[in-house]
Amino acid sequence: MTMTPDWLHHQAELHPHQLALATGEDHWSFAKLDDEAARLAGALIDRGILPGDRVAYHLQAHAGHVTLVHALTRIGAVLVPLNTRLTENELSPILDNAEPSLLIHDQRRPDWPSSIPHLSLDALKREIPSRVIDQAVLNFNEAHALVYTSGTTGTPKGVELTLGNQWWSAIGFALNASTLSSDRWLNVMPLFHVGGLTILFRSVILGSTVFLEPRFDPQTIYNRLQVERITLVSLVPTMLSRLLHLPQNAPSTLRLVLLGGAPAAPHLIEQARQRGYPVVPTYGMTETCSQIATGEGGEEIALGHPNLPTRIKIMRNGAECPREQPGEIWISGPTIAKGYWRNAEATKKAFEGDWLKSGDWGSLGQDGYLKVVGRIKDIIIRGGENVFPGEVEEQMRLIPAIRDAAVFGLDDKEWGQRVAAALVCDEPISLSEIAEFLSKRLAAYKIPSVYFRIEAVPRNPGGKILRNRLPQLAATTPRWVDVP
Repeated sequence: MTMTPDWLHHQAELHPHQLALATGEDHWSFAKLDDEAARLAGALIDRGILPGDRVAYHLQAHAGHVTLVHALTRIGAVLVPLNTRLTENELSPILDNAEPSLLIHDQRRPDWPSSIPHLSLDALKREIPSRVIDQAVLNFNEAHALVYTSGTTGTPKGVELTLGNQWWSAIGFALNASTLSSDRWLNVMPLFHVGGLTILFRSVILGSTVFLEPRFDPQTIYNRLQVERITLVSLVPTMLSRLLHLPQNAPSTLRLVLLGGAPAAPHLIEQARQRGYPVVPTYGMTETCSQIATGEGGEEIALGHPNLPTRIKIMRNGAECPREQPGEIWISGPTIAKGYWRNAEATKKAFEGDWLKSGDWGSLGQDGYLKVVGRIKDIIIRGGENVFPGEVEEQMRLIPAIRDAAVFGLDDKEWGQRVAAALVCDEPISLSEIAEFLSKRLAAYKIPSVYFRIEAVPRNPGGKILRNRLPQLAATTPRWVDVP
Protein backbone atom coordinates (compact mmCIF):
# COMPACT_ATOMS: atom_id res chain seq x y z
CA MET A 1 0.00 0.00 0.00
CA THR A 2 1.53 3.31 -1.11
CA MET A 3 0.87 6.35 1.07
CA THR A 4 1.75 10.00 0.49
CA PRO A 5 1.24 13.27 2.38
CA ASP A 6 -1.65 15.44 1.21
CA TRP A 7 -0.41 17.14 -1.95
CA LEU A 8 -2.07 20.52 -1.40
CA HIS A 9 -0.94 20.77 2.22
CA HIS A 10 2.59 19.84 1.17
CA GLN A 11 2.69 22.70 -1.34
CA ALA A 12 1.23 25.07 1.26
CA GLU A 13 4.08 24.24 3.62
CA LEU A 14 6.79 24.51 0.95
CA HIS A 15 5.46 27.51 -0.99
CA PRO A 16 2.72 29.17 1.09
CA HIS A 17 2.70 32.46 -0.84
CA GLN A 18 3.04 31.04 -4.37
CA LEU A 19 0.01 31.54 -6.62
CA ALA A 20 -1.95 28.29 -6.82
CA LEU A 21 -5.22 29.35 -8.43
CA ALA A 22 -6.54 32.39 -10.29
CA THR A 23 -10.17 32.86 -11.33
CA GLY A 24 -10.68 36.21 -12.98
CA GLU A 25 -9.80 38.84 -10.39
CA ASP A 26 -9.58 36.36 -7.49
CA HIS A 27 -6.14 34.94 -6.66
CA TRP A 28 -5.45 32.11 -4.23
CA SER A 29 -2.06 31.20 -2.78
CA PHE A 30 -1.33 27.59 -1.87
CA ALA A 31 -1.74 28.58 1.80
CA LYS A 32 -5.15 30.19 1.19
CA LEU A 33 -6.36 27.25 -0.90
CA ASP A 34 -5.14 24.82 1.75
CA ASP A 35 -6.87 26.73 4.56
CA GLU A 36 -10.21 26.77 2.74
CA ALA A 37 -9.95 23.08 1.83
CA ALA A 38 -9.16 22.26 5.48
CA ARG A 39 -12.22 24.15 6.68
CA LEU A 40 -14.53 22.59 4.08
CA ALA A 41 -13.18 19.14 4.98
CA GLY A 42 -14.12 19.75 8.59
CA ALA A 43 -17.61 20.90 7.61
CA LEU A 44 -18.10 17.79 5.48
CA ILE A 45 -17.04 15.52 8.36
CA ASP A 46 -19.51 17.34 10.61
CA ARG A 47 -22.12 16.50 7.98
CA GLY A 48 -21.28 12.83 8.43
CA ILE A 49 -19.14 12.30 5.34
CA LEU A 50 -16.63 9.50 5.94
CA PRO A 51 -13.70 8.10 3.96
CA GLY A 52 -15.03 6.07 1.04
CA ASP A 53 -18.36 7.91 0.88
CA ARG A 54 -19.32 9.04 -2.57
CA VAL A 55 -20.13 12.75 -2.85
CA ALA A 56 -21.63 14.07 -6.07
CA TYR A 57 -21.34 17.71 -7.04
CA HIS A 58 -23.07 19.76 -9.74
CA LEU A 59 -21.03 22.96 -9.94
CA GLN A 60 -19.84 25.49 -12.47
CA ALA A 61 -16.09 26.10 -12.78
CA HIS A 62 -15.10 28.50 -9.98
CA ALA A 63 -12.76 28.65 -7.00
CA GLY A 64 -15.28 27.03 -4.65
CA HIS A 65 -15.44 24.05 -6.98
CA VAL A 66 -11.66 23.65 -6.75
CA THR A 67 -11.56 23.91 -2.96
CA LEU A 68 -14.34 21.33 -2.64
CA VAL A 69 -12.39 18.88 -4.81
CA HIS A 70 -9.38 19.20 -2.50
CA ALA A 71 -11.53 19.01 0.64
CA LEU A 72 -13.15 15.76 -0.49
CA THR A 73 -9.73 14.35 -1.37
CA ARG A 74 -8.39 15.25 2.07
CA ILE A 75 -11.03 13.25 3.94
CA GLY A 76 -10.83 10.30 1.55
CA ALA A 77 -14.30 10.74 0.04
CA VAL A 78 -14.92 9.65 -3.55
CA LEU A 79 -15.54 12.48 -6.00
CA VAL A 80 -18.53 12.15 -8.35
CA PRO A 81 -18.39 15.18 -10.69
CA LEU A 82 -21.64 15.70 -12.59
CA ASN A 83 -21.78 17.09 -16.10
CA THR A 84 -23.67 20.37 -15.73
CA ARG A 85 -24.93 20.14 -19.32
CA LEU A 86 -26.91 16.93 -18.83
CA THR A 87 -30.69 16.73 -18.57
CA GLU A 88 -32.67 14.94 -15.87
CA ASN A 89 -32.92 11.80 -18.01
CA GLU A 90 -29.16 11.77 -18.51
CA LEU A 91 -28.27 12.46 -14.86
CA SER A 92 -30.66 9.93 -13.34
CA PRO A 93 -28.76 6.75 -14.36
CA ILE A 94 -25.51 8.30 -13.12
CA LEU A 95 -26.95 9.06 -9.69
CA ASP A 96 -28.63 5.64 -9.55
CA ASN A 97 -25.29 3.98 -10.26
CA ALA A 98 -23.16 6.12 -7.94
CA GLU A 99 -25.63 6.29 -5.01
CA PRO A 100 -23.91 9.32 -3.44
CA SER A 101 -24.28 10.14 0.24
CA LEU A 102 -24.58 13.84 -0.58
CA LEU A 103 -25.13 16.06 -3.62
CA ILE A 104 -23.51 19.51 -3.50
CA HIS A 105 -24.67 22.15 -5.97
CA ASP A 106 -24.59 25.81 -6.94
CA GLN A 107 -28.35 25.86 -7.36
CA ARG A 108 -30.80 23.11 -6.57
CA ARG A 109 -32.69 21.59 -9.49
CA PRO A 110 -36.25 20.32 -8.98
CA ASP A 111 -35.56 17.19 -11.04
CA TRP A 112 -33.01 15.70 -8.62
CA PRO A 113 -34.15 12.61 -6.69
CA SER A 114 -35.41 13.38 -3.19
CA SER A 115 -33.69 10.25 -1.87
CA ILE A 116 -30.28 11.97 -2.07
CA PRO A 117 -29.53 14.71 0.51
CA HIS A 118 -28.81 18.05 -1.18
CA LEU A 119 -26.68 20.95 0.01
CA SER A 120 -25.61 24.15 -1.70
CA LEU A 121 -21.90 24.90 -1.71
CA ASP A 122 -22.58 28.39 -0.35
CA ALA A 123 -24.39 26.88 2.64
CA LEU A 124 -21.52 24.47 3.27
CA LYS A 125 -18.99 27.34 3.12
CA ARG A 126 -20.99 29.29 5.73
CA GLU A 127 -20.90 26.45 8.26
CA ILE A 128 -18.40 26.70 11.10
CA PRO A 129 -16.74 23.29 11.45
CA SER A 130 -15.99 21.76 14.85
CA ARG A 131 -12.43 21.19 13.59
CA VAL A 132 -10.37 21.73 10.47
CA ILE A 133 -8.57 18.93 8.66
CA ASP A 134 -5.25 20.58 7.91
CA GLN A 135 -3.43 17.50 6.66
CA ALA A 136 -4.00 13.91 5.68
CA VAL A 137 -2.26 10.84 4.37
CA LEU A 138 -3.40 9.81 0.91
CA ASN A 139 -3.72 6.14 -0.05
CA PHE A 140 -2.80 5.50 -3.68
CA ASN A 141 -4.87 2.33 -3.87
CA GLU A 142 -8.21 3.69 -2.72
CA ALA A 143 -10.92 4.95 -5.07
CA HIS A 144 -10.66 8.69 -5.53
CA ALA A 145 -13.18 9.62 -8.24
CA LEU A 146 -15.97 8.18 -10.33
CA VAL A 147 -15.73 10.03 -13.62
CA TYR A 148 -18.58 9.09 -15.90
CA THR A 149 -17.74 8.63 -19.54
CA SER A 150 -19.39 11.02 -21.93
CA GLY A 151 -21.65 8.36 -23.34
CA THR A 152 -20.97 8.72 -27.08
CA THR A 153 -22.74 5.42 -27.70
CA GLY A 154 -24.94 4.77 -24.70
CA THR A 155 -25.38 5.08 -20.94
CA PRO A 156 -22.28 6.56 -19.26
CA LYS A 157 -20.09 4.24 -17.19
CA GLY A 158 -18.44 5.31 -13.94
CA VAL A 159 -14.67 5.04 -14.39
CA GLU A 160 -13.13 4.31 -10.99
CA LEU A 161 -9.92 6.32 -10.70
CA THR A 162 -7.52 6.16 -7.77
CA LEU A 163 -5.14 8.68 -6.23
CA GLY A 164 -2.35 6.56 -7.63
CA ASN A 165 -3.77 7.10 -11.11
CA GLN A 166 -3.69 10.87 -10.54
CA TRP A 167 -0.12 10.79 -9.20
CA TRP A 168 1.32 8.78 -12.08
CA SER A 169 -0.65 10.78 -14.64
CA ALA A 170 0.99 13.95 -13.31
CA ILE A 171 4.47 12.43 -13.05
CA GLY A 172 4.30 10.79 -16.49
CA PHE A 173 3.20 14.03 -18.09
CA ALA A 174 5.84 16.06 -16.25
CA LEU A 175 8.61 13.73 -17.44
CA ASN A 176 7.34 13.85 -21.01
CA ALA A 177 6.59 17.58 -21.23
CA SER A 178 9.24 18.93 -18.82
CA THR A 179 6.57 20.54 -16.66
CA LEU A 180 7.93 22.99 -14.09
CA SER A 181 6.56 24.56 -10.91
CA SER A 182 6.88 27.90 -12.72
CA ASP A 183 4.37 26.81 -15.36
CA ARG A 184 1.12 28.74 -15.63
CA TRP A 185 -1.66 26.49 -16.94
CA LEU A 186 -4.87 27.92 -18.37
CA ASN A 187 -7.65 25.40 -17.68
CA VAL A 188 -10.58 25.85 -20.06
CA MET A 189 -11.63 22.18 -19.99
CA PRO A 190 -14.80 21.29 -18.02
CA LEU A 191 -13.93 20.26 -14.46
CA PHE A 192 -16.35 17.33 -14.70
CA HIS A 193 -14.22 16.02 -17.57
CA VAL A 194 -11.07 14.04 -16.78
CA GLY A 195 -9.01 16.52 -18.81
CA GLY A 196 -10.03 19.42 -16.58
CA LEU A 197 -9.99 17.49 -13.31
CA THR A 198 -6.45 16.16 -13.72
CA ILE A 199 -5.08 19.67 -14.23
CA LEU A 200 -6.21 20.56 -10.69
CA PHE A 201 -4.22 17.67 -9.25
CA ARG A 202 -1.19 18.21 -11.44
CA SER A 203 -1.04 21.71 -9.99
CA VAL A 204 -0.80 20.56 -6.37
CA ILE A 205 1.49 17.63 -7.19
CA LEU A 206 3.93 19.68 -9.28
CA GLY A 207 3.47 23.07 -7.64
CA SER A 208 2.31 24.94 -10.77
CA THR A 209 -0.40 27.60 -11.12
CA VAL A 210 -3.87 27.06 -12.57
CA PHE A 211 -5.78 29.87 -14.23
CA LEU A 212 -9.42 28.83 -14.40
CA GLU A 213 -11.66 29.97 -17.24
CA PRO A 214 -15.28 28.71 -17.06
CA ARG A 215 -16.27 29.39 -20.68
CA PHE A 216 -14.53 29.28 -24.02
CA ASP A 217 -14.72 32.60 -25.80
CA PRO A 218 -11.83 32.94 -28.28
CA GLN A 219 -11.03 36.60 -27.56
CA THR A 220 -11.29 36.12 -23.80
CA ILE A 221 -9.03 33.08 -23.95
CA TYR A 222 -6.48 34.90 -26.09
CA ASN A 223 -6.46 37.87 -23.69
CA ARG A 224 -5.82 35.59 -20.73
CA LEU A 225 -3.05 33.77 -22.58
CA GLN A 226 -1.35 37.10 -23.16
CA VAL A 227 -2.06 39.03 -19.97
CA GLU A 228 -1.43 36.14 -17.57
CA ARG A 229 1.72 35.02 -19.44
CA ILE A 230 0.31 31.50 -19.79
CA THR A 231 2.80 28.73 -20.61
CA LEU A 232 0.45 25.71 -20.92
CA VAL A 233 -3.09 25.30 -22.20
CA SER A 234 -5.21 22.25 -23.05
CA LEU A 235 -7.62 22.56 -25.98
CA VAL A 236 -9.82 20.37 -28.15
CA PRO A 237 -9.58 20.84 -31.94
CA THR A 238 -12.76 22.92 -32.20
CA MET A 239 -11.37 25.36 -29.60
CA LEU A 240 -8.08 25.70 -31.45
CA SER A 241 -9.88 26.24 -34.74
CA ARG A 242 -11.92 29.08 -33.24
CA LEU A 243 -8.81 30.61 -31.69
CA LEU A 244 -7.13 30.67 -35.10
CA HIS A 245 -9.97 32.80 -36.47
CA LEU A 246 -8.53 35.70 -34.46
CA PRO A 247 -6.01 37.86 -36.32
CA GLN A 248 -3.34 37.80 -33.59
CA ASN A 249 -0.49 35.31 -33.48
CA ALA A 250 0.21 33.29 -30.33
CA PRO A 251 1.65 35.07 -27.27
CA SER A 252 5.39 34.50 -26.88
CA THR A 253 5.13 33.01 -23.36
CA LEU A 254 3.13 30.00 -24.55
CA ARG A 255 5.40 26.94 -24.65
CA LEU A 256 2.89 24.11 -25.10
CA VAL A 257 -0.63 23.69 -26.46
CA LEU A 258 -1.93 20.22 -25.64
CA LEU A 259 -4.46 19.18 -28.25
CA GLY A 260 -6.67 16.24 -27.33
CA GLY A 261 -10.21 15.01 -26.80
CA ALA A 262 -10.67 14.24 -30.49
CA PRO A 263 -8.44 13.56 -33.51
CA ALA A 264 -6.85 16.68 -34.94
CA ALA A 265 -6.29 17.16 -38.66
CA PRO A 266 -2.62 17.69 -39.60
CA HIS A 267 -3.49 20.88 -41.49
CA LEU A 268 -5.01 22.38 -38.30
CA ILE A 269 -1.82 21.64 -36.37
CA GLU A 270 0.33 23.04 -39.18
CA GLN A 271 -1.77 26.21 -39.41
CA ALA A 272 -1.51 26.71 -35.64
CA ARG A 273 2.25 26.26 -35.65
CA GLN A 274 2.61 28.79 -38.45
CA ARG A 275 0.78 31.24 -36.17
CA GLY A 276 3.18 30.55 -33.31
CA TYR A 277 1.07 28.10 -31.32
CA PRO A 278 3.34 25.24 -30.13
CA VAL A 279 0.73 22.53 -30.64
CA VAL A 280 1.32 18.88 -29.76
CA PRO A 281 -1.37 16.21 -30.21
CA THR A 282 -2.18 14.06 -27.19
CA TYR A 283 -3.90 10.71 -26.73
CA GLY A 284 -5.70 9.49 -23.67
CA MET A 285 -9.02 8.37 -22.21
CA THR A 286 -11.00 8.75 -19.02
CA GLU A 287 -9.88 5.19 -18.24
CA THR A 288 -6.21 6.26 -18.47
CA CYS A 289 -6.65 9.34 -16.26
CA SER A 290 -6.12 11.74 -19.17
CA GLN A 291 -3.33 11.56 -21.73
CA ILE A 292 -0.81 8.75 -21.89
CA ALA A 293 1.00 9.82 -25.05
CA THR A 294 2.06 13.33 -25.98
CA GLY A 295 3.48 14.50 -29.28
CA GLU A 296 6.68 16.40 -29.88
CA GLY A 297 7.54 19.45 -31.92
CA GLY A 298 7.63 18.67 -35.62
CA GLU A 299 5.26 15.70 -35.41
CA GLU A 300 1.93 16.15 -37.15
CA ILE A 301 0.35 12.70 -36.94
CA ALA A 302 2.42 10.44 -34.67
CA LEU A 303 1.93 11.11 -30.98
CA GLY A 304 5.35 10.18 -29.67
CA HIS A 305 6.34 7.51 -27.20
CA PRO A 306 3.94 6.66 -24.35
CA ASN A 307 4.44 8.72 -21.21
CA LEU A 308 6.48 6.82 -18.64
CA PRO A 309 5.63 4.41 -17.06
CA THR A 310 2.82 3.54 -19.50
CA ARG A 311 3.16 0.60 -21.89
CA ILE A 312 1.32 0.18 -25.19
CA LYS A 313 0.93 -2.78 -27.51
CA ILE A 314 -1.09 -3.32 -30.66
CA MET A 315 -3.29 -6.43 -30.72
CA ARG A 316 -5.15 -8.13 -33.56
CA ASN A 317 -6.87 -11.52 -33.60
CA GLY A 318 -5.44 -12.39 -30.18
CA ALA A 319 -1.80 -11.73 -31.13
CA GLU A 320 0.52 -8.76 -30.75
CA CYS A 321 1.14 -6.96 -34.04
CA PRO A 322 4.63 -6.19 -35.34
CA ARG A 323 5.69 -2.58 -35.79
CA GLU A 324 3.79 -0.60 -38.44
CA GLN A 325 0.92 -3.12 -38.46
CA PRO A 326 -2.50 -1.77 -37.35
CA GLY A 327 -4.66 -3.24 -34.61
CA GLU A 328 -6.38 -2.38 -31.34
CA ILE A 329 -4.41 -0.23 -28.92
CA TRP A 330 -3.93 -1.93 -25.54
CA ILE A 331 -2.60 0.10 -22.60
CA SER A 332 -1.01 -0.91 -19.29
CA GLY A 333 0.47 1.05 -16.41
CA PRO A 334 -0.31 2.78 -13.11
CA THR A 335 -2.60 5.39 -14.66
CA ILE A 336 -5.15 2.74 -15.70
CA ALA A 337 -8.46 2.84 -13.80
CA LYS A 338 -9.57 0.03 -11.50
CA GLY A 339 -12.59 -0.61 -13.70
CA TYR A 340 -16.18 0.54 -14.07
CA TRP A 341 -18.13 1.15 -10.89
CA ARG A 342 -20.74 -1.55 -10.29
CA ASN A 343 -20.47 -2.78 -13.85
CA ALA A 344 -18.63 -6.10 -13.82
CA GLU A 345 -19.72 -6.94 -17.37
CA ALA A 346 -18.23 -3.75 -18.88
CA THR A 347 -15.08 -4.15 -16.78
CA LYS A 348 -14.57 -7.73 -17.93
CA LYS A 349 -15.07 -6.69 -21.56
CA ALA A 350 -12.60 -3.77 -21.43
CA PHE A 351 -9.82 -5.23 -19.26
CA GLU A 352 -7.54 -8.19 -19.92
CA GLY A 353 -5.34 -8.75 -16.88
CA ASP A 354 -3.23 -5.60 -16.48
CA TRP A 355 -4.20 -4.35 -19.93
CA LEU A 356 -6.97 -1.97 -20.96
CA LYS A 357 -8.43 -2.64 -24.40
CA SER A 358 -8.89 0.90 -25.65
CA GLY A 359 -11.30 0.24 -28.49
CA ASP A 360 -9.09 2.44 -30.67
CA TRP A 361 -7.39 1.33 -33.87
CA GLY A 362 -3.77 2.35 -34.35
CA SER A 363 -0.17 1.28 -34.82
CA LEU A 364 3.33 1.71 -33.42
CA GLY A 365 6.02 2.88 -35.81
CA GLN A 366 9.54 1.50 -36.00
CA ASP A 367 10.55 4.36 -33.71
CA GLY A 368 7.89 3.36 -31.17
CA TYR A 369 5.71 6.37 -31.95
CA LEU A 370 1.97 5.84 -31.62
CA LYS A 371 -0.46 6.59 -34.45
CA VAL A 372 -4.20 6.55 -33.74
CA VAL A 373 -6.59 5.99 -36.65
CA GLY A 374 -9.98 5.99 -34.93
CA ARG A 375 -12.53 4.09 -32.87
CA ILE A 376 -13.03 0.47 -33.92
CA LYS A 377 -16.78 0.73 -33.39
CA ASP A 378 -16.91 3.70 -35.77
CA ILE A 379 -15.46 1.78 -38.72
CA ILE A 380 -17.78 1.77 -41.74
CA ILE A 381 -17.66 -1.50 -43.69
CA ARG A 382 -18.63 -0.84 -47.30
CA GLY A 383 -18.53 -3.85 -49.57
CA GLY A 384 -15.92 -5.51 -47.37
CA GLU A 385 -13.68 -2.43 -47.31
CA ASN A 386 -12.98 -0.60 -44.04
CA VAL A 387 -13.57 3.16 -43.96
CA PHE A 388 -12.36 5.17 -40.96
CA PRO A 389 -14.54 8.27 -40.53
CA GLY A 390 -11.68 10.36 -39.15
CA GLU A 391 -9.64 9.92 -42.33
CA VAL A 392 -12.51 11.16 -44.50
CA GLU A 393 -13.37 14.03 -42.13
CA GLU A 394 -9.75 15.17 -42.15
CA GLN A 395 -9.80 15.56 -45.93
CA MET A 396 -13.21 17.25 -45.99
CA ARG A 397 -12.09 19.89 -43.49
CA LEU A 398 -9.37 20.90 -45.95
CA ILE A 399 -12.11 22.35 -48.17
CA PRO A 400 -12.33 26.06 -47.27
CA ALA A 401 -16.14 26.14 -47.48
CA ILE A 402 -16.51 23.28 -44.95
CA ARG A 403 -16.13 24.36 -41.33
CA ASP A 404 -16.86 20.97 -39.77
CA ALA A 405 -17.73 17.44 -40.86
CA ALA A 406 -18.99 14.19 -39.35
CA VAL A 407 -18.82 10.93 -41.31
CA PHE A 408 -20.88 7.86 -40.42
CA GLY A 409 -22.40 4.71 -41.91
CA LEU A 410 -25.94 4.11 -43.10
CA ASP A 411 -27.36 0.63 -43.72
CA ASP A 412 -27.41 -0.38 -47.37
CA LYS A 413 -28.83 -3.58 -48.90
CA GLU A 414 -26.23 -3.79 -51.65
CA TRP A 415 -23.03 -2.65 -49.93
CA GLY A 416 -23.82 -3.41 -46.29
CA GLN A 417 -23.17 0.23 -45.40
CA ARG A 418 -22.96 3.51 -47.28
CA VAL A 419 -20.63 6.32 -46.30
CA ALA A 420 -22.59 9.41 -45.24
CA ALA A 421 -21.39 12.88 -44.29
CA ALA A 422 -23.02 15.66 -42.26
CA LEU A 423 -21.42 19.00 -43.11
CA VAL A 424 -21.34 22.49 -41.62
CA CYS A 425 -20.65 24.90 -44.48
CA ASP A 426 -19.66 28.56 -44.22
CA GLU A 427 -19.77 29.23 -47.95
CA PRO A 428 -21.75 27.95 -50.95
CA ILE A 429 -20.34 24.75 -52.44
CA SER A 430 -21.72 22.01 -54.68
CA LEU A 431 -21.59 18.27 -54.16
CA SER A 432 -19.73 17.91 -57.42
CA GLU A 433 -16.99 20.23 -56.12
CA ILE A 434 -16.72 18.16 -52.92
CA ALA A 435 -16.58 14.89 -54.88
CA GLU A 436 -13.92 16.24 -57.23
CA PHE A 437 -11.76 17.39 -54.31
CA LEU A 438 -12.04 14.07 -52.46
CA SER A 439 -11.43 11.95 -55.57
CA LYS A 440 -7.86 13.23 -55.71
CA ARG A 441 -7.20 12.26 -52.09
CA LEU A 442 -9.30 9.21 -51.21
CA ALA A 443 -10.14 5.85 -52.74
CA ALA A 444 -13.58 5.80 -54.37
CA TYR A 445 -15.12 3.53 -51.71
CA LYS A 446 -14.21 6.07 -48.99
CA ILE A 447 -15.99 9.01 -50.61
CA PRO A 448 -19.44 9.68 -49.11
CA SER A 449 -22.42 8.99 -51.33
CA VAL A 450 -24.98 10.62 -49.01
CA TYR A 451 -24.72 14.18 -47.67
CA PHE A 452 -26.60 16.29 -45.12
CA ARG A 453 -26.20 19.96 -44.28
CA ILE A 454 -26.43 20.74 -40.56
CA GLU A 455 -25.95 23.73 -38.25
CA ALA A 456 -23.46 22.07 -35.90
CA VAL A 457 -21.81 18.68 -35.44
CA PRO A 458 -22.99 17.10 -32.16
CA ARG A 459 -20.03 16.76 -29.79
CA ASN A 460 -19.47 15.94 -26.13
CA PRO A 461 -17.63 18.33 -23.75
CA GLY A 462 -14.31 16.70 -24.66
CA GLY A 463 -14.79 17.50 -28.34
CA LYS A 464 -15.58 13.96 -29.52
CA ILE A 465 -18.27 13.57 -32.17
CA LEU A 466 -21.43 11.97 -30.77
CA ARG A 467 -21.78 9.48 -33.63
CA ASN A 468 -24.69 7.69 -32.01
CA ARG A 469 -26.77 10.80 -32.72
CA LEU A 470 -25.91 10.98 -36.41
CA PRO A 471 -28.30 8.28 -37.72
CA GLN A 472 -31.22 10.00 -35.97
CA LEU A 473 -30.05 13.34 -37.33
CA ALA A 474 -29.96 11.80 -40.80
CA ALA A 475 -33.49 10.48 -40.36
CA THR A 476 -34.84 13.96 -39.59
CA THR A 477 -32.72 16.04 -41.99
CA PRO A 478 -33.42 16.27 -45.72
CA ARG A 479 -30.68 14.86 -47.90
CA TRP A 480 -28.56 17.42 -49.65
CA VAL A 481 -29.41 17.54 -53.33
CA ASP A 482 -27.82 20.07 -55.66
CA VAL A 483 -30.26 22.43 -57.28
CA PRO A 484 -29.59 22.57 -61.04
